[in-house]
Amino acid sequence: MNELIRVWKEVDIKDIEGHLLIVGLTSADCSNCRELGINYSTAASCSKCGTDFKYIASRSKEIRKIKEKRPDLIFIDLEDYKKVVGFIKAKGFF
Repeated sequence: MNELIRVWKEVDIKDIEGHLLIVGLTSADCSNCRELGINYSTAASCSKCGTDFKYIASRSKEIRKIKEKRPDLIFIDLEDYKKVVGFIKAKGFF
């Protein structure tokens, strides 16, 4: 049986920002253009901006359920993503 474990890897945050699908309770949104109401189970790209989704993150703890529905996308931890983006924005102030 396979289990989920968090692994740290250096990535290009700009690539993630431009191709991330963020799952909420019932639907998802595009991190590139902030389009809301995307069906995360089937959407390969954003209907508004055309971004192809490569990554997926969740606001809830339903990781296994989401991974089962979207094994084609790389799952990232939303809190880790927010920390890095926040750090980059703060660094830009100084």
